[in-house]
Amino acid sequence: MNKILNALTAVILITSAVTFSACKKTFDNPPGASDPALVANTTISALKALHTNAGAYDVITSDLIISGIVVADDRSGNLYKQLFIQDATGGLQILLDAVDLYNTYPVGRRIFIHCKDLCISDYNGLMELGVKATVAGLPSLEGIPSNAISKYVVGGSINNPVTPIVVNQSQLGTNMQDKYLGSLIQLDGYEFGDTTVTYSDTSTYKSTVNLDIRNCSGQSIIIRTSAYADFAAKKVAKGNGSVVAIYTTFGTTKQLLLRTEDDVKFTGFRCNLFEEFFTSLTSADNNQDFSFNGWSNIAPNSSAKWKNTVFGSTGRAVKVTAFGTGLTTDTAWMITPAIVLPAGSTPNLQFKTAYQFAVGPTKLQAYVSTNYTAGGDPNAATWTQLTTDSNIPGNTATNNSGSFSSLVSTGALSLSAYAGQTVFIAFKYMGGTSPAKTTNFEIDDITITRQ
Repeated sequence: MNKILNALTAVILITSAVTFSACKKTFDNPPGASDPALVANTTISALKALHTNAGAYDVITSDLIISGIVVADDRSGNLYKQLFIQDATGGLQILLDAVDLYNTYPVGRRIFIHCKDLCISDYNGLMELGVKATVAGLPSLEGIPSNAISKYVVGGSINNPVTPIVVNQSQLGTNMQDKYLGSLIQLDGYEFGDTTVTYSDTSTYKSTVNLDIRNCSGQSIIIRTSAYADFAAKKVAKGNGSVVAIYTTFGTTKQLLLRTEDDVKFTGFRCNLFEEFFTSLTSADNNQDFSFNGWSNIAPNSSAKWKNTVFGSTGRAVKVTAFGTGLTTDTAWMITPAIVLPAGSTPNLQFKTAYQFAVGPTKLQAYVSTNYTAGGDPNAATWTQLTTDSNIPGNTATNNSGSFSSLVSTGALSLSAYAGQTVFIAFKYMGGTSPAKTTNFEIDDITITRQ
């Protein structure tokens, strides 16, 4: 009897060991998702070709199956109840009436879609796949109901490579059949026009925001970001570089949809190595001492310092005059923060000036220095003059008019000799009250281009 029990015990122990080993192996190496036994019998571009009339609702009656890789999901909140998928022929927006889709259909997952009974339409020129419905008595394209998603959408393999298509902006068309619409693209050499803003609306109103990005050739395109994106409140990137996004349109307006802020890699030097348009000034700043971060504003007394000027709905600049200072000799300096000029570049400085009450040989000139100490005495540094009287019309004007002249550009002032160095640019006003050298000057639109 003991032999039988011992033998039975041994069998149980061996069986248990094998079972435990097998379970442990399964737990350590969970099977990954694989593609189902489905074959796409059409392409995304062929499916989109079925929709030729903008605003129409084309219900699919054939047993069509498409397959594509998810290239954008709703993880960041910038997309809502939608995915974008892409195959070798193009991309397409898929409307699904469910949230947190990234848990089931993350970027990199291949999905198969049974298209029969679904509907393809467009929203202001951007193709969408969903279901036709009637809303308020009118036809509408809606997301596939959550309880029907599995009927139409079949998940496949995960972690497929997702590589954006590198294009230039001129290749992007606005025809709804454009091959790049709905696809993940990459544009290189772009930057935000305004680097002081956040990606989207941070107020309680939660409005979607359009921001312009531009390249060094002057082309611009919109980045459109939902206020519900998890990066909505973050400041935009300050440099120049590449952006990866879904290309969309709204009518004939080209737009980009970010998947995440990490798709913006603006880390290089901007097209303008330096720029100041004084756009952040408000009406409350008018006639106050100019005081931007990193700048120096140095004069014999407060009344002689450079002042802010705000006029009309868009006028923002800085101004300076010896009038009312009581100073026989007035020298006022406005000096930029330190500016890095990359080696190998051919940078140019330019800015605009206007004048008022021109009464004699008041002077305004621009200078460059490589050894100025920020906030220090400008007379302790070495300065090289960049402008001549001809660059700044107010230097020679004598018409005592109460109206400011038009803003005039200095033209390009070469800084090529300083490439590879860190410089400061100074705007030096030289006037006084005896004899009267009290011309009022304004400066605006200061830029240093990279070239």
